[in-house]
Amino acid sequence: MRVSPKYVAERIDHTFLKIDVDMTTLENFVREGIKYRVRSLVVSPYNVRIVKNLINKTGIKVVSVIAFPFGQTSLETKIDEIGFCVDEGVDEIDIVLNTAALKMGNIEYFREEARNISTFMKSEYPDIIVKYIVEVTILSDELTRKAVEAINLAKPHYFKTSTGFGPRGTTPDDVRFIRKILSPEIRIKASGGIRTLDQFISLINAGADIIGSSKGVEIVREAIERSKG
Repeated sequence: MRVSPKYVAERIDHTFLKIDVDMTTLENFVREGIKYRVRSLVVSPYNVRIVKNLINKTGIKVVSVIAFPFGQTSLETKIDEIGFCVDEGVDEIDIVLNTAALKMGNIEYFREEARNISTFMKSEYPDIIVKYIVEVTILSDELTRKAVEAINLAKPHYFKTSTGFGPRGTTPDDVRFIRKILSPEIRIKASGGIRTLDQFISLINAGADIIGSSKGVEIVREAIERSKG
């Protein structure tokens, strides 16, 4: 599969979710994202307004994360975080669901959390794109199936495969397995350990719609170099 740099950039959520952040590194992150025309910039809730002001009217989206990276907070806390991010000007929200509850056998809690957040978002913030993060890198196939079934009922815009804090990266097999049982109208964001153009291509071929990576700009640069050859 040959891909143009533009095709790659339009499918990259370029991510900066480090604890060590200052204005210089954040401004450089935004500057590179604008230069390479990535789909979006993903930052912590605190940095949403800063990045929103820096990108101005470039058309690049600002994304933030809720209950990141573990998802083990209450529904009420997640709702409060969502409200804060929306007030700060976020365009899309990646919400970490409580994968631990799923692993501990509390499937109903997981299902209800997903459903309640979706109901809230559709009622209060229908214009915000919602991605549900499920840490599939720690789940068996059976638990992944149960997670997908819960998300099929909740109907967010995207199923996101990992926080990037799991024990391994997302693989094409993960994406293929999810795509087979995920509702067709729900898209897939593959994330976690994605650092190269070849990984990007293999995950898109497997059924991912967009890619989340802290190496997003590097992947676009690789596409540019490969296009020259």
